[in-house]
Amino acid sequence: MSRGAVPTAAELAGVFAADGVLIYAIDDQDLTIADLWPGHPSSGKLTLQVGFGVTGLVARTKEPVLLDADSPRNPLHRQLLGLEPKETVARMCLPLFGLEDRIVGVLAVHRSPQRPFGPGDVETARPYVAVLGLGLHAEQLWRAVNHHRTERDRLIKQAISAQEAERRRIAFDLHDGVTTALASMSFHLSAADLTVSEVAAHTTGTGQAQDLERARAELVSARTLADLAYNQTRAAISGLHSLVLDDLGLVAAIESLAQMVAREDGPAVDLVVDPAADLEDIPDHAAAALYRIAQETLANAVKHADAERIVLSLRRVGDSIVFGCADDGKGFDTGLRRVVRTAGVDGAQHFGLSSVAERCAMIEASLRIESVSGRGTTVLVELPL
Repeated sequence: MSRGAVPTAAELAGVFAADGVLIYAIDDQDLTIADLWPGHPSSGKLTLQVGFGVTGLVARTKEPVLLDADSPRNPLHRQLLGLEPKETVARMCLPLFGLEDRIVGVLAVHRSPQRPFGPGDVETARPYVAVLGLGLHAEQLWRAVNHHRTERDRLIKQAISAQEAERRRIAFDLHDGVTTALASMSFHLSAADLTVSEVAAHTTGTGQAQDLERARAELVSARTLADLAYNQTRAAISGLHSLVLDDLGLVAAIESLAQMVAREDGPAVDLVVDPAADLEDIPDHAAAALYRIAQETLANAVKHADAERIVLSLRRVGDSIVFGCADDGKGFDTGLRRVVRTAGVDGAQHFGLSSVAERCAMIEASLRIESVSGRGTTVLVELPL
């Protein structure tokens, strides 16, 4: 056993020339076996209560107990100690302390009553008990961290899924309600324009004809506004929810974003996807977050960078997915930007970058922004899977 290493039950059995060793860990008000020697198939079934029995008493009082002849009543406990009916055993039960003198477990060593334990054995056990207690505490803390991390991941997944579900609901409501009403309005305005035009064609009075022409001009303006509202609502629906993401996945959804920018007479947008990258194992909530990040970074490059060319990329690097957005626009001073945002000045203009940072934090992705004034901006997001 190396110096400072956490001892195993088998190693401790050799140290004390014991017939068996049981290492208990405290879980709330119960003692469960963390390690034992010799092994037993039913060891995972034994649970002792803190405060009851010799082992539970040590866990409650935090004081060592030495017994020359003990005979536990729990049948499973007797099996683990290898005891026949009415057979006794010498036992040494020592409390295990973690950080800040927190009791985290109990070390129970047993051997023949002909070789009882004494103060010398307690002294011999002192360094092993200290390391073993810290090891148990570290393991408990690690399990707690993993539990909280798992719970956090579950809540984040639910939150993102709920956000996407709400976006989907609003998009469908807009599609079925507002866009339908706007399309109908445009149709009726066109019909009214046609009616007014027909009436004007059969009107002989100059004053009445002028009135009808003014009315027709108002109808044309109203129809133009209705068409504009319809198109803007359609764009909002596309921004709220991507059917392509649902049906065809992340790559197709980002490609759809790039094509939409090109259709709107924006800068040239290229999407580069590593053909060897396996992107099928991205969880749905993470894919949705990456899509929103791509949406935000692309919008920033189009609206604020004055870029002529934007390159979006997706690639696999080890166990991570890396998304990139690079443009040849005007860029900015990242140091000055941090000062400006810290001072609370001009914050609204850069809300998109804040949104990207928040989404990265939610899915535990790293974010790196590289930019130089006059030389473009590169945003890199690395998501560990």
